[in-house]
Amino acid sequence: MAGNDFGGEMRMRLADGTALVLRAAVKLNTAGLSTEVVTNQNGSVSRVATLRSRRAELTIEDTGENFDTLLRAPRQDIYIVEDFTGVSHMFGAAMITGDVSQDRTNGEVTGLMVDAEKYVRTA
Repeated sequence: MAGNDFGGEMRMRLADGTALVLRAAVKLNTAGLSTEVVTNQNGSVSRVATLRSRRAELTIEDTGENFDTLLRAPRQDIYIVEDFTGVSHMFGAAMITGDVSQDRTNGEVTGLMVDAEKYVRTA
């Protein structure tokens, strides 16, 4: 169980076995909705919920991936494992989405997300 431990080594693997080299923090948005408040004309407030995909924002190392192929890949299960904490994240029926940006000065690739219909965390 992870308890209050965070960070350490993390790995990412696609269902076909392809491993992407994670460079920096993975930011997770695992709730299936977002909410915001709206204020009515009488001063009362209401809440509006918007459904959303389960998501992971990625920063990876540029190891020569074909990003056209990665972005066009079929839906699949995608796994992110935190070795240090023992926590695993499974994104089901997921796809890689986003707008790829490659920084050639440090080999960092940003702008990629995992978007999924399902999410399961195991510890």
